[in-house]
Amino acid sequence: MYSFDCTLWNEKNFHEEFASTLNFPDYYGKNLNAFNDCLSDIVPKKTGFILTFKNYDIFTKSYPDISYDILDIIQLNAWRNLIEGNVLLGFVQSNDGNFSMPPVGGMSPDWNSN
Repeated sequence: MYSFDCTLWNEKNFHEEFASTLNFPDYYGKNLNAFNDCLSDIVPKKTGFILTFKNYDIFTKSYPDISYDILDIIQLNAWRNLIEGNVLLGFVQSNDGNFSMPPVGGMSPDWNSN
């Protein structure tokens, strides 16, 4: 399990924390496309891992598009890994009782509701 405190994240330093914590290669491009590429390469086969994000609401208030894109990339990789028999989970903690995020991974959380 990898845990991130997003309280002090900005549009640049979150890449540094991802690279350091997840042991991304030195050539990590520090952009969202590179994040997607590196994340898809590091999920251990037949095991997987969990990413937890504390205080994500603080980062989201300042960088709503980036915060959404990060979760969307994680969810898309989670779907792909599930098909391959691996597990990638992302958990988001917020101190804002009204925290909301549009559907990620191309599927609404209520896709099967009547």
